[in-house]
Amino acid sequence: MREIPTGRLNKRVKAVWRLSGLIATVILGAVCFGIALGATFILRAADPDATGMTALLADNRALLIYAAAAITAILFVIYVIITPPIRYARWRFAVLEDEIDIYRGIIVRKRIIVPLIRVQYTDTTQGPLMRAFKLASVKVYTAAGAEGIDGLAVLDAEDLRDKVAVLAKQVQEDV
Repeated sequence: MREIPTGRLNKRVKAVWRLSGLIATVILGAVCFGIALGATFILRAADPDATGMTALLADNRALLIYAAAAITAILFVIYVIITPPIRYARWRFAVLEDEIDIYRGIIVRKRIIVPLIRVQYTDTTQGPLMRAFKLASVKVYTAAGAEGIDGLAVLDAEDLRDKVAVLAKQVQEDV
């Protein structure tokens, strides 16, 4: 069995993942609160003389609000506190003479080997969060799709992109 690659992402990527997790939590929390409030109004409007569970939910708006708050808190803990450090610890990559080796995953660990002979082109990308933290992603495109290495310092990403392009060209010329 192969050894796990030694290349690491930049540590600032954890902050990017935390911030994107916070944004997702706020959005999902707002949806949960909207559903909770909407459900109470809809249930009461649909049947003002309701009894049983329908009346309980319609009259106890606080119960639905607490449920939405609990769901939001759980999402916050998972997306912002727990996942980023584990994800960072598991993410590894290596660019070898004839292949790119990517190892990642929290629950399901994934090992991706991209033969350099299959590489069609490479690029670097930056979204707004990555740009704010001076990070970039390297994407390697093959006929089968694209694989990326997210969370590298901008200069490291550009160097890696250029290295992969040069190695891919050398491998294809050797064939």
